[in-house]
Amino acid sequence: MAASAWKVFGVAKRKMGTAGLQLSSGVFVMALHRTSASANLSIGKSVTSLITTWGSIGSEISTSAGGLPYVAGGTTVSAAAWSVAANTSTMKFYYTTTGIVFTASASTLTNVRYAVIRTSTGAANGVPICYAALSTSQFTIAVPNTLTVLPAATGVFTLGG
Repeated sequence: MAASAWKVFGVAKRKMGTAGLQLSSGVFVMALHRTSASANLSIGKSVTSLITTWGSIGSEISTSAGGLPYVAGGTTVSAAAWSVAANTSTMKFYYTTTGIVFTASASTLTNVRYAVIRTSTGAANGVPICYAALSTSQFTIAVPNTLTVLPAATGVFTLGG
């Protein structure tokens, strides 16, 4: 499946610009969402958006009783880092991270459409940073398969130009 480019939330842009969001440190989480999250995700792109916390996006995929193949709130993103372009005069900064693997271990992961990266400051209070459509429609990951969300070699997103 081909995913769309990552889109940065307006609240993340605003907080990065005022030093209210430090992407060089902290805990970040990737969560999976259903198609019904699309209305709130598109609102979230605006810098003046009302989407200010991860909890206001909604439509996270369901967890399953009896084995939890997907943990509510998502999975920790490891190795998140900033890098600078080889030619520092271009002032491009790249936000990179390793891929995340979601496994349908005890039951299927259903209605997956979007991945959202956020800060992890509480169950519903993290700052939404960016999201990507993983497909043009919802899909299911059957037991025992996995879904790997692997950012592009150039990173999740780039600041500067």
